[in-house]
Parts: sequence; structure tokens; C-alpha cells
Amino acid sequence: MRFLLFVPLVFFTFPAVAETRVAFLVGNSEYEHAEKLDNPRNDVELVNATLLSLDFDVALHYDLTRSEISSELATFLRDTKDADVTLFYFAGHGMQFKGQNYILGTDAQLQSEFDIEAEAMNLQQVTDLLELNSRAALLFIDACRDNPIANAFYRRNFSENVGRMNQGLAAINVAFQGTMLTFSASPGQVAYDGLGEHSPFAKAVARHLPAENTEILSTIKRIIRDVKAATHNRQTPIVTNDLAQEIYLKKGEDGQAAAIAYREEERLFEAAMAINTPRTWDIMLGRFPDGPFYEAALAARDRSTAVELATISGSMTPTHDVDNATGTSRRIQVSAEALRLVEAGEGLDRSDVREIQSALKARGYPAGPSDGVIGGGTRSALADFQLAAGLPSTGALTAGTAAKLGIEVRLAEPDSETFIASTNAKKYDPLTLALFEDDPRLLRAVEALHNQEIVYGYFEGHLYLGVLTWRLGRYEEAKRLAQSAGGYLATMTSRAENNFVYELVRQDRRFWKRHSDGRATAFGPTFGLYQLDGAREPDGGWVWVTGEPNTFSNWLPGSPINHNNQAKYAAFIWDRWPQKVPGPVQTAPTWHDMENAQRSIVIEIE
Repeated sequence: MRFLLFVPLVFFTFPAVAETRVAFLVGNSEYEHAEKLDNPRNDVELVNATLLSLDFDVALHYDLTRSEISSELATFLRDTKDADVTLFYFAGHGMQFKGQNYILGTDAQLQSEFDIEAEAMNLQQVTDLLELNSRAALLFIDACRDNPIANAFYRRNFSENVGRMNQGLAAINVAFQGTMLTFSASPGQVAYDGLGEHSPFAKAVARHLPAENTEILSTIKRIIRDVKAATHNRQTPIVTNDLAQEIYLKKGEDGQAAAIAYREEERLFEAAMAINTPRTWDIMLGRFPDGPFYEAALAARDRSTAVELATISGSMTPTHDVDNATGTSRRIQVSAEALRLVEAGEGLDRSDVREIQSALKARGYPAGPSDGVIGGGTRSALADFQLAAGLPSTGALTAGTAAKLGIEVRLAEPDSETFIASTNAKKYDPLTLALFEDDPRLLRAVEALHNQEIVYGYFEGHLYLGVLTWRLGRYEEAKRLAQSAGGYLATMTSRAENNFVYELVRQDRRFWKRHSDGRATAFGPTFGLYQLDGAREPDGGWVWVTGEPNTFSNWLPGSPINHNNQAKYAAFIWDRWPQKVPGPVQTAPTWHDMENAQRSIVIEIE
């Protein structure tokens, strides 16, 4: 059967069981305004053969202009999105200008500095695109050769002395996320094109990439050693590494390879334990579907899902599902809404439910008739079975429960463009999170917000973060915090976007503060809508922080009211004033005008 588990608006993406490896190679030899280079074509052919032997899908190109590099790379990235490993190799001419590195298309002439962006490709932009596209990006740049185009450019526009100072490529001074960048020569050095058929760098790369049971950083060290030896220490490759995970391009069949695989799975298991969200567990289970930690990961996933269920239900966090007095497990109270949301999703049809009911009855748990309907009898049987199996007793159909019943578990691969990672805000360690998430926007934001508890999710390619600041603050402070994370206070220009942002912060009640006198009002997060000074009151002059057209609104009936002539900032609100409603804090996607930023905010990053 197919078993699909969904948490509300949490659409999980599962990496393929077999690691996907892709490569984009460019060898530029035939430059229109410089003498032919002998070896770039030969070099990329050698590297191509090496990568094919390592199960890479390779896009091999020769003698591309600047626009052709851009076009072909865009197509490649579109066709290889979410690859596990993406390798980029460029052999040809490169240069530095104002501290930035560029690779040159075959049509580069560079009459003036205004031609740089048109005729040369910024290597930082290439790196950023690769980071967004892949879990791990490996770049090899053999473009430090003596460059007559760059030399002429500096003589023509600056001076020969400036040209000498800008030989080769520049040092890297920016932070990467999930990338290893290897230059064939150190900053300012000139690389050798090679006396034979290949450059010293290409020969070393081809020699060492296929080394068995060797982590990629150790491989690069061997490449550096070989190039130094071949050039009598006149050329030293340099590497900038920010990979969060270990990469082995070739594992042998011996016990060492098995030990490496075990360590990799163990490391990911420990990282998933540290983060402990259903999403991280699903990613781990997708990467290691047959590993020794699989059953433990399924059980941990069920515990994490139980936390989500309790959050949605507004009940106690189910880490307390053991009776302290007796030491025995107990059933966790879960709302019908939570069960419905968790079990919603394509693939779990009535035949699947019938199979689960039959498996329960075969083990002595009275699930009622095997009719494919999840009624009270099935819920009770599931909860009793979960108790006996040592799983959180929620009565929900979970992956761990299905596996314990002996039912095949196959994880789905839904839409990766829209999901919410967790219903609970928490602090994330960026290095640990980088083992699961490869979006540099997210990792940089987490690093900037390291003291704050957050939830995150994606909608139409944009990243959204709900941030608990825990204090009322000035709106300008909230804007600065959003800017420090690389974004801005969120804008909602459609009902679909507004509903997504609301769902991001809806379940964790800490994002909502009940009115101080107990009235039926709960104030939610601040976002990026504010009123211009001097605007017509109470409802004139409302603008988004980005300057986007203000064509959508979701004001609470009667809002905005401009309380005390100071309420100029929008936030979510649930309001039934003047009623008093007992029980958990209620929430709503409607807006109200406030006098300051609330104790939580929503950030959007493009």
C-alpha cells in the first residue's frame, strides 16, 4: 500500500533514495580576442569521463560566449533542481575586478569597465544559483591562467602596475552555505595551462575524485598536493569549504565503506533528534530507507508528530505521555481537527484504511468492520496498539504505526514549493539545520536570528519566518530585525498568501497574546503593513513596507480604528469583544491596527 502522512500545510519533500549527482562543465579554448588555449577542451573531456564513472549526469560544453554560458546554465539548473550534489567545472580565462571574480565567455573583449557585466560572468552569482539548486555544490575553477584580455583591459583603463596587482583571481571574502569552491591557483597566482594534453589541476582532479572511501575535503587536499608537486610549488590550489555534510563520491564494497555509511546515518539521526520535527525525520528516512537507524527514526518521527498533534489540539505537549506515578504509558488527548489535518492528503484511500483495520484485528485489537472508515472503534484500536508498541498513543494513522503493523511505508513526494516545516517555534542551529535544508536564505536567516524561536515555511518561492521576539517593540526595530535576516516584514497581497502566513503562526499559541483583562481578543504577529504619517484617518494611507500595490486587505470588521491616534501598524487579531471565552487562545487571519509591534513578527525573504 501507499502510506502518506501530512501535518497541516506541511508538505514534505523527500530526497531520492539514490543520490542524484549532476555536473555542468565548460571548456573555453577558442577566444575571439586572444590566442587559443591549448587544454581547456581536453581538460573538461577528462573531467567528464571521470564524472561519468562516478554516476554523474553531465552537461558538457565547449567554447561558450558569455550569453551562452548564462543560457545553458539556466537550463541546466532548471532541469536539475534539488540535486543532491551539483558540480560546476570551468576551464578557460578568468579575471578579478574590484574584488570580484569573473569567468570569461569566448566573446569577451572588455574595452572598458562598463563591459565587465556584459561580457564576463560574476562567479559569485554562479555560486549563489548553485547553492539554491542543490544540497551540496562543488565548484572547480581552472581560470587563473595568464589572461591577455584582462591584461589589455587593465593597461587600457588603468595601468600596467594595476594589472600586475590584479593577476589571477581574488580571494573569497563572502560566506557560502553548502558549497565547496576550489581554485586551481591561490589569489593572485597564475595557473599553468599545462605542457602536455591537460593542465596540472585537471589531471589531479581526474586522478583523485574517484578515490574510494575518501571524503571530498581529503580529496581536495590530495589535489592540492599533486598540483604543487607538478609545478614545483609555483601553483597552489586553494579551497573555500562550507559544506555541512560529508561527501563521498565513491564508496567501496568493503567494511570501511559500510562504516562510513553507518557514521553518515548516525550523524543525520543525531541531528534529526536535535531538531525533532516531522520534516527532518522524513528527510532522514528518505535518505536512509534501509539503514540500521530506520526503525528508531520512525518511532522518533511518531513522537515528533505527537507534539504537532498536541499543539494543534491545544493540549499538553505529549512528552508527558507516561504516567509519573505508575510509569505506564497513557493515551494523549487529540482533537478531531488535529486528526483530520494530520491524516489529510492524497493516497490514503479506503482500501488503505481497510488494510490497517484488518492488521489491527489480526493482532487482537477490535477495530470494528474493515470498511475503510476511521470511526471510534478504529481510533480506539489504534491507540491501544500504539500503547502496546511503545508509540505515542494518539489514535492517529502514522508512519510508525503502519510499520509496526507490518504495512509497507512509502513516503510521498508532494509539492516542494509550499510547505510549513513545523507548527512549533524553536531555536535552530544553522550547522545542524544545514544537514537537512540547503536554502542559503534560510540558513543565513537562522544564523542572524539565532537567539529567537522561529517557524519557517515556503510559499510561491518566498521564504517566510514567524519569529517570537517576546516583547512589544517599536516598529522600526521590527523592520531592522527583518532586514538583519535578509528580508522584510511580510506583505500579503492575496488571500492565498494571507492564509499561508496565518497558518504559519496559527498553531503555536505563543504567537498570540490574549487581552490583559481576559476579554475574547488575541493579538497575533506584526507584519509589513503600516500607515503613513499625516494620512487620512482612520483607514487612509496604508502601505506595504516594500511599496507593493495595496490591493488586498483582510481587516477585522470595524478596523482600522486608529486608537489614541497612534495605531499605525497592522497585526493579526482574533476578536469577540466584549465576550469572555474560556479555554485556549483563539486565532484568526484578520487584521487590526496597533500602536506598536507585537511580541512576534513575520518576515518574508525573496
